Amino acid sequence: YRQFLDAQMLDISKHPMEVAPTAHYSMGGIVVSPEDHSTSIKGLYAAGEVAGGLHGANRLGGNSLAEILIFGKKSGMASVTYSKQIKAQIRSDVSIKNAHDNINKFLKKGTELAKPLQHQLSNVMWEHCGVIKDKELLESGLKKVKQIKSMIKDVDVRIQYQNCDDLVQIFDLESSIISAQATILSAINREESRGSHQRSDYPELNNLGKCSYYVKFNKQSLDLEISKRNIATLSEK
Repeated sequence: YRQFLDAQMLDISKHPMEVAPTAHYSMGGIVVSPEDHSTSIKGLYAAGEVAGGLHGANRLGGNSLAEILIFGKKSGMASVTYSKQIKAQIRSDVSIKNAHDNINKFLKKGTELAKPLQHQLSNVMWEHCGVIKDKELLESGLKKVKQIKSMIKDVDVRIQYQNCDDLVQIFDLESSIISAQATILSAINREESRGSHQRSDYPELNNLGKCSYYVKFNKQSLDLEISKRNIATLSEK
């Protein structure tokens, strides 16, 4: 009740409110080891909804408890063990320079603003990669995501005294575009309906779909590429 008053100046005891579907949770993505939830990056551990492997085709309500209590503890303990084994922290001048270059490339005057592009990207994902998908919608959405991606270089980013909002917004937009592109690529390649992934042009389960799709960044092409791996058989131990 209070939120509607604060955000929309709407008294829901007197006027109707809008009710619409929205994203409630994500279902993984980052590849982690089952033992300690370590990633391919040394010292980086992933647990919770961001980590892949626990959910399968859909997330059950109880999974969130397992993520917090079981895998949160396992990854937390593993990260502590890793940190204790480090005798010295080596600072890489190359890594620092790369980080500065990654920031400085955005600091320039431009003709676009990050927030409208972020809103545009959200609409593209809502309209083209929603609950029910098909090839035509997905491929059209992918083209629009790539169009927004091409506009990043024209975004106006300025740093003012104690104000880095523009920089935060451009990095958020860049990450959102990568995530959107990876999501659509995966949805295009999975030609079936399984769990939360529903396609009107492929409404049935496909036995060939018992696999995982991996999306990674190709440094040569500077684009995302997708590959498929079979799911390992569960051990009886």
